[in-house]
Amino acid sequence: MSSNVLNPIHGQDHSSYFGAEIVNRVSFLREDGDFISNSVAHDSTRFIFFDKTNPLINKDGGEKLIMLTNGDNQLGAKESVKKGILSLESWQNTVEEWSSGNKDQDPELRDNNKPTFLFLGLEDESVGLNLLSLKSVEDPDNGAEEKFLDFQGRYQGIPYYAVDLSQSPELQSTIINHVSEANGIDKANLIFSHSRKHYLGFSPKEAALYSHGKMFLDWLSRNRFCPGCGSKVIPIHAGGKLKCTNEKTEGKNENDEIQYTCPVRNATVSNVSFPRTDAVVITAITNTDRSKVLLSLAKRYAHTKLYACTAGFMEPSETVEVATKREIWEETGVVCSDINIVLTQPWPFPGNLMIGCLAVVEFNGVNEVIHLGHDRELADARWFDVEFIKTLIYGTNDHASNPEGLLLPSKESIAFLLIKMVIDQASDSSEPSNKL
Repeated sequence: MSSNVLNPIHGQDHSSYFGAEIVNRVSFLREDGDFISNSVAHDSTRFIFFDKTNPLINKDGGEKLIMLTNGDNQLGAKESVKKGILSLESWQNTVEEWSSGNKDQDPELRDNNKPTFLFLGLEDESVGLNLLSLKSVEDPDNGAEEKFLDFQGRYQGIPYYAVDLSQSPELQSTIINHVSEANGIDKANLIFSHSRKHYLGFSPKEAALYSHGKMFLDWLSRNRFCPGCGSKVIPIHAGGKLKCTNEKTEGKNENDEIQYTCPVRNATVSNVSFPRTDAVVITAITNTDRSKVLLSLAKRYAHTKLYACTAGFMEPSETVEVATKREIWEETGVVCSDINIVLTQPWPFPGNLMIGCLAVVEFNGVNEVIHLGHDRELADARWFDVEFIKTLIYGTNDHASNPEGLLLPSKESIAFLLIKMVIDQASDSSEPSNKL
């Protein structure tokens, strides 16, 4: 490993956009029916809403992502709706019906215009919640709403759920009407947005909650039938697992265990029953003295002049390093073996984990030569002087300094962070920098 390679980031708060830790997922509690029933009906519980994978937002508001609670006056001053929704009869009935169906693993859990609920986790002390401050304002004996859930005296915090209303148009209208009436918001500004301009304008908290809910709900909506037998599947464990509803059996095995006709139900561990994340390697490429950075222009973005990092999906049985080296060569023709993982980012389009790497190319007249003729995904790739890229990041970026009008990725993307890392390190090459 080169001594001047960017060091991995440790012990620093470099949460990537979409990647902030907002909740403790307490994944082991998803299958606890009592916990889920208590949490989904609790006064303090926060809900965000989707139409399929499009989040409900106020396109004219500072806090764009709409968040509702069961009880009144649960949200902080900066968060919008103060009026709880458990007072709405249709919502109360929906929560009770879903809670019972989830606990019993009802085969009709998402039939007949029912919404899909997804437990996201608990905002608790492990992610920075100040329980003492909440306890100081609680007075349940005098009718005040409880400010946090206390389950078995051990798991304490504020539950978060995502709810897909795409199959429930009446409930969808009820929720929108409630938000509009409680806050005086024009209903025209309450939309289920499909636009990245909204997703990339969220606060860090909103972005992380949106990404978390969107990735799970996308997986749930795409998988409605069992790949083993074709039967209907239902989301159990509060949306954390899919279960085939085929109950047909064919006797027992040598361990006296029931054998189902469905191979998925017989599997001890099944990768079709749990959500999947696709791994993508994305790489900032520089040379040994940090004077150059290699950026590429994808054909689909050629009209935008947006130059970015090399990226591609990992293949089965590849290491991150091997996948990175392969993608660099396939797309640009450049040869590199000095690769380090430096940063990761969830990317909910649709459900990726971006693994950010730094590749250092040793210029020798061969390694650095660009050739776009392998997989032909790129319209262009160039070695840029770091000083030029620095002007795009920190400078005026006017016509005089950037006559071609080249663009870099959005500041919320890991591609931008990786490019900025290289530029920042080049500014102080005597001491590798982890500055973001």
